Amino acid sequence: MSRTFTSVDDRVLREVIGQARQRLVFVAPGIRPLVAEALATAMQAVPAAAIHLVLDVDAEVCRLGYGDKDFKGMELLQAAAAQHGLTVNHHPGIRIGLLIADDITLIYSPTPELIETESRQPEKPNAIVLQNELPSQLANACAVGKEGFAMLEIGKDRIDTCQVEAVKKELQDRPPKEFNVARVERVFSSMLQYVELNIEDYKLTSRSLLLNPELFGVRDVEVVRRLTNRYHLFSETDALTVEIPHIGEGGTVDAAKPKEKFGPLSIDRERKRIKKRFVFEAGRYGTLILRRNVPDFEKEIKILEARIAEYKKAVQEQIKKRTDAIVAELLEALLDHLKAEPPEHWQSRFLDKKPTDEDIKRLFQEEVQSEVDRVKTDFHPKVFTAYKDVTYQTFIDPKFRALMEDHFGKTSIDRIFREYDAAPEQTQPKPPPSPQKELFNK
Repeated sequence: MSRTFTSVDDRVLREVIGQARQRLVFVAPGIRPLVAEALATAMQAVPAAAIHLVLDVDAEVCRLGYGDKDFKGMELLQAAAAQHGLTVNHHPGIRIGLLIADDITLIYSPTPELIETESRQPEKPNAIVLQNELPSQLANACAVGKEGFAMLEIGKDRIDTCQVEAVKKELQDRPPKEFNVARVERVFSSMLQYVELNIEDYKLTSRSLLLNPELFGVRDVEVVRRLTNRYHLFSETDALTVEIPHIGEGGTVDAAKPKEKFGPLSIDRERKRIKKRFVFEAGRYGTLILRRNVPDFEKEIKILEARIAEYKKAVQEQIKKRTDAIVAELLEALLDHLKAEPPEHWQSRFLDKKPTDEDIKRLFQEEVQSEVDRVKTDFHPKVFTAYKDVTYQTFIDPKFRALMEDHFGKTSIDRIFREYDAAPEQTQPKPPPSPQKELFNK
């Protein structure tokens, strides 16, 4: 024999199974009709007592591409086994392949077609071939040795019709993707991702106190219910720039370097810089990032998050000072009105017929204190990032492809589509008649 390491696919399995006369063992996660038909034919030649068939009856096996998507191979094999008084047996989670046909033993790695196509090239091996030397330990573990079923290790449970029907229903409810489509998605998703970058609640100009309309003389209950009065802490022209420590590459404070000025405009500039460096717009499809750039992108985000955290700490004192000043400003502006027309719910809170200045100050501060406390603590700027894979339907959209060609160059995109956007039969050269035929002929 010239090869021990070789390549095995369904076509090779069919050829080897066809040579079986004395014993036949087939163990695999799943099965496709080509191999199932070969096993069904072999049952006519091999004694029933010398046949052992083991599969993993699980919808996930079909989704991964270890078997056909519609379970036809399993149904075909079960029907043939029933005709010969045999059973097809179940072993959960099996992910290796084993074929014993008389004196030929193939131990192979089944191909999950969701990930890749089957290889037909001997120089890309996925199997070991043993001839004329079936170890007794392996024979007994598969119930074709001298011990019969006494030392059986794999496939002890018979597959019944209910199991098969349950898997078929699950596949109908959640059908597998077309394998060539899934492979194209995997290839493109390994290069590109959608990305979102948002920075929220970092502008202090949006901070405001919510004030009771009754403080302004509104008495109508329905108007009070519908009216909202907000007083902004900072004007649009306020710079709101503070000093923060220098943040190093790891997102930690570097006390050895001088402090830096930082504020909302700094955040806007950093966001634009990061997006310009890593992210590109794809029109109505959203924003994209090359997956190879994601680690560096996330390093920059980590630094920005650290700088924003330092900014948050630094502006807390400004917020406190500003809220205290606003309470004084509002009280001065509203004092005369509140003395003349105090809110109805204040009437039981002062002794004289009219409230004094001290009464007004006390009651006004009570009125706005909860809002002041909220504004002092309700400042939580945050950076939000999210990733999402690009779907096959998007990749094949001509408009999306035109955008990619414009961004990366037509030659690069054409090459990628030529290599991956095709069915397995188209991506591989047509195989020679039987590259392993001589290897397994007796």
